[in-house]
Amino acid sequence: MDNSQVNKRELVQSLIRDIRQDLEGYSQLKSMLKHQRELMQRRDNDALLAHNERQTALCNKLALRAKQRSENLATLGFNSDNSGMRRLITALPDHLRPQIKMSWDNLQLLVKDSQTANETNGRLLVIQQETINRILNQDGQHHEIDYGAKR
Repeated sequence: MDNSQVNKRELVQSLIRDIRQDLEGYSQLKSMLKHQRELMQRRDNDALLAHNERQTALCNKLALRAKQRSENLATLGFNSDNSGMRRLITALPDHLRPQIKMSWDNLQLLVKDSQTANETNGRLLVIQQETINRILNQDGQHHEIDYGAKR
């Protein structure tokens, strides 16, 4: 085998390994997003700050692997997106294809679930901020009314 074939083989192995790692990572992220929502609902700001640091670190790892996966796909001559990964999967040997396809499909579902959970948390945060602003603005209005009544 020449060096280019060895290099391509290593890139494919790296892609497969990264998919497996991302399955674990996104599973963890999904769980962390649920916990984040619970902390937000309890308004446990101290725990939320510590949690968000860990969650951000995990997201950074996932983003780095996604970037590496895109670069590896491009190096192998595929589009650096979902369609490129699907084309690569169809080019894999028969004994690998079904397992890798299932792993990739599961990863796509986990990513979508995580995005949905993150959007839900974002909406909760907006609602909490609006509530706080409304309370603060009402307090300001009451003080003006109170001061006006004392004159």
